[in-house]
Amino acid sequence: MRVTSSTFYKDYAKSVQNLKSIYNKSMEQVSSGKKYENAAESPLDYYAGKKIDNLYNDAVTKDTMIKDVMNRLEQQEASSRSMYSQMGTLNIKYEQMASASFQGLESTVDTMHTLMINTQQTMAQDLNSTYSNYYVMGGNDATTVPFTMSDDAMTLSFHHKFPGDDAATVMSMTYDHVTNEFKYSGTDKDGNTMSEDETLKKIIQAMREQGRMSLGYGDITNRTTLPDTYYGGLNMVTGITSDKLREMDPADPPTYPQTVIDTFKDAMNNSAFGLNARAICATGEYLETFDESQFTEDQHAAAQEAMNADLAYVLENWDGAMQKVSNTFRRIGVVTSTLEDVQSRLQTAQDSYIKEYNDHLAIDTYDAIVKMYQNQFSYNAAMQVGSKIMQNSLFDFVR
Repeated sequence: MRVTSSTFYKDYAKSVQNLKSIYNKSMEQVSSGKKYENAAESPLDYYAGKKIDNLYNDAVTKDTMIKDVMNRLEQQEASSRSMYSQMGTLNIKYEQMASASFQGLESTVDTMHTLMINTQQTMAQDLNSTYSNYYVMGGNDATTVPFTMSDDAMTLSFHHKFPGDDAATVMSMTYDHVTNEFKYSGTDKDGNTMSEDETLKKIIQAMREQGRMSLGYGDITNRTTLPDTYYGGLNMVTGITSDKLREMDPADPPTYPQTVIDTFKDAMNNSAFGLNARAICATGEYLETFDESQFTEDQHAAAQEAMNADLAYVLENWDGAMQKVSNTFRRIGVVTSTLEDVQSRLQTAQDSYIKEYNDHLAIDTYDAIVKMYQNQFSYNAAMQVGSKIMQNSLFDFVR
């Protein structure tokens, strides 16, 4: 074989380039932590690792979502517990007001009446709790406050932006002491006045909304197996869940049968807001009769008797109203407990995926660093030898 200078230098350059390539790959492995850069190097390991990587990312995503959902559920529970606490205080006041010792002084009756009004306002504010600028008890729009209460505590208004609407629909519920029930009115997203029937249907439409999410359990093809992460304010107040409404009226779109309408109206009349409004009206009317220039003693006695009848009704139904609210944070507690269990399993799965992924695609970091330095020394040695060889003649090399 004839040896020429061009052949020698070509072979030498090729050897140095191979060493350089090996060195570069070892540096990339140390930097990325990946054993293979593409499928051609090891098709089975590469695609197995990619599949595991997708499973891991899905577990991480669901784990992150669960943390956010649990925070929102915690705020919903805090809101319902706050309202439950306010109702507990009112229960004591009703019992006191129903006793003769609290009915003789105008100042005492006035104090009780004012407390009931203020508590009605506070309970409405409990329904406006937020988490990260998101109203957890109602509404689909962070800029729209879901619930407002009138100054006289008789009108609760629900502001709700339905999906696809560019403005909120306003649904007002005004308590009428003559009939002892709420009257309904409102305006749609375009500002048009709605009838009572239209308003009721809009309220129920809002109460049917759900927040079911795929969070690591349940079948995504079966909606009912997924956890519902939304508990609307009116659902809590009336004790009527979205699932119950959908069971009563399973049609899609819903037909709003009269039985559903009547169930909601009765539940609202006997809710915390309905019963407290009845007590406010009764004590307010009795308070007015302390004005002897306007009312006779007989009228005062009649108002007192009417107030006692109303307070008796309120006390009789108050435990049921409190139970409706307590059922909400009980349900939230069950969902939260389940999510905590799912979160634990997802975190365990992440650890398992990491180990399995490493078996297929990851490198031993310490071993890779050692190999990188070995390849670096080999490459540097080749460069040094090359510089020495180039100083000699081809004749010296052949000799």
